[in-house]
Amino acid sequence: MFNLILAFGGIAGLLFLIVFAYGWENVWEQAAGPADMGAVTFENLGKTPNPNQALICPDGLCKDKERDRKSPVYAISADELLKVVLKVVNEEAGVERADNGAEPMALRYVARSRMFRFPDTIRIQIFPLGNGRSTLALYSQSQIGRSDFGVNLRRVDRWLGQLKRYEIATTADHDS
Repeated sequence: MFNLILAFGGIAGLLFLIVFAYGWENVWEQAAGPADMGAVTFENLGKTPNPNQALICPDGLCKDKERDRKSPVYAISADELLKVVLKVVNEEAGVERADNGAEPMALRYVARSRMFRFPDTIRIQIFPLGNGRSTLALYSQSQIGRSDFGVNLRRVDRWLGQLKRYEIATTADHDS
């Protein structure tokens, strides 16, 4: 029994040294690939079987039955909404831009948990609706693990709440 405990302690110590020297971010990249899981097409997007994601989109864009929330419709242009979304995201600690900016209305970020640095990819797309109105779609997805303990849904709900802080008027075409 003592030998088993000693062996387990040695393995745990070795793993600690690897993580300490190499860093959690590099460990996860070696185990699961790059933290940025890439772009998505929101049209007909559905969630994977894992509960480690959150999907917010307007009616008819993604698979409505699979989304977590319906997107608000904002009483501002898509360009103005983009400016406010950038402010909100840039206020969030531990979030880095992952896309190259080639598509101005399609944004992609990687967020990492504080302690173990688990990566989540967040995709945001802004849609003009005409008449000075716009909406957005958000898809936040954990790369590692089956459950995220609600982190992704809380994040997108927090960001949508932060948009309200900037006193962006929403139209009546919104439900939670």
